[in-house]
Amino acid sequence: MGAPLPPPDEARVAFSRLYANDPEQATSYLYDLGLSSGYLKTEDVARTVRWTGASRFGTLECTINLAKPEKDPRAIAAAAAPARADAPTGVRVPQCDLCWENEGFPGTPEHPAKPGLRIAAIELGGERWGLQFSPYAYFVEHCIALSETHRPMRIDAACFERLLDFADAFPHYFIGSNADLPIVGGSILSHDHFQGGRHVFPLMKAPLAREFALGDEPAVRCGIVAWPSSTVRIASSDRRALMRAAVRLLDVWRGFDDEACGIVSATEGVPHNTLNPIVRKVDGVFIMDLVLRNNRTDARHPWGIFHPDEELHHIKKENIGLIEIMGLAILPPRLAAELPAVQRALVDAAHAGGSAHRLEKRLRAEPLTAPHAAWALDVFVRRAPELAAAPPPRETSAPLLHPVLQDEATRIFAAVLEATAVFKPTQAGRDGWDRFVAMLG
Repeated sequence: MGAPLPPPDEARVAFSRLYANDPEQATSYLYDLGLSSGYLKTEDVARTVRWTGASRFGTLECTINLAKPEKDPRAIAAAAAPARADAPTGVRVPQCDLCWENEGFPGTPEHPAKPGLRIAAIELGGERWGLQFSPYAYFVEHCIALSETHRPMRIDAACFERLLDFADAFPHYFIGSNADLPIVGGSILSHDHFQGGRHVFPLMKAPLAREFALGDEPAVRCGIVAWPSSTVRIASSDRRALMRAAVRLLDVWRGFDDEACGIVSATEGVPHNTLNPIVRKVDGVFIMDLVLRNNRTDARHPWGIFHPDEELHHIKKENIGLIEIMGLAILPPRLAAELPAVQRALVDAAHAGGSAHRLEKRLRAEPLTAPHAAWALDVFVRRAPELAAAPPPRETSAPLLHPVLQDEATRIFAAVLEATAVFKPTQAGRDGWDRFVAMLG
């Protein structure tokens, strides 16, 4: 590890003192602690593969994150209420990776220690919450706000209140919440938490495709965002009015059914409808994006009716959580080896003028390329001349991914986001939007 850290209580006192003067100074102090101690995995973050790609929704951001392992959505659901691990007598055991007890925990084989972790104390919704920075650093100053109490994620009026409190307290950061249901939720459903930081995501740049009035809330601007996921944006300088609008929208969506769009709000009392709330404060105006989510499954869609189909799983099969719903793909580390192998096969075949049949045999024979064979063959058939225009990968110091591979992986990510839409870009989807907006009043 790096430099010595102040004890947790001293770090919290220092944070509070700095916050009283300037919130940005306080967050910079906490972030610098993580850097100097080595808690923030700067070396892994530096190795992250990054690119941007065009889509019909605007520029999307893609990363292959080498610091965080890939998780199966079914394993995430099963871990919603994890068992406690054994620990030395008298030591409080963290129930998950977000519990405050991780700070100073000596570790067990089942739950490793997190040396270097420091958590600042903040108040959200009248409760004591913590603020820390994510060691995986998906973006600049990627922070996590976490409840002091280990309790499940829940999207409700109190959640909105806490998000708005955070935006008031730290206007230099955005803040958002993963959904509170399996399949559409994040990787940890068992501990109430938010994610934020200093990043402007593609969703935040997306314009409104359509505006609508929200009944008796003239101070709130409302609209449907031009975005692949079904998203409503509400904005107002009147915090109370915005809060009322958000609660109304959530209440209507929780009970919304639409057979034509495949939306069923609950099955035998088990809810399916929820949302991702994302808040930022710009020049005194609160902006809240509410991404409508539904986690229902059926025999044809065992992974989720509004989850990417299995044909996309070679690139992405994990839950599509808060960060990705905003347009930043967190792709699994296996792709750092698999996609270059696919690239070598494609470029070699393009330079040799090889047949699609011979290429398919090679792709299916190699463990790294076999999961991508059908997709890679389609790319070759459509774009062989572009692939041939580049030097063979073994003879160049070109970036990890050929522009064609970057573009095609971006297309997959756009398709992943479109899969999450509860209102598809079809006439049926547009009619569904009309029915939902009409219910908002």
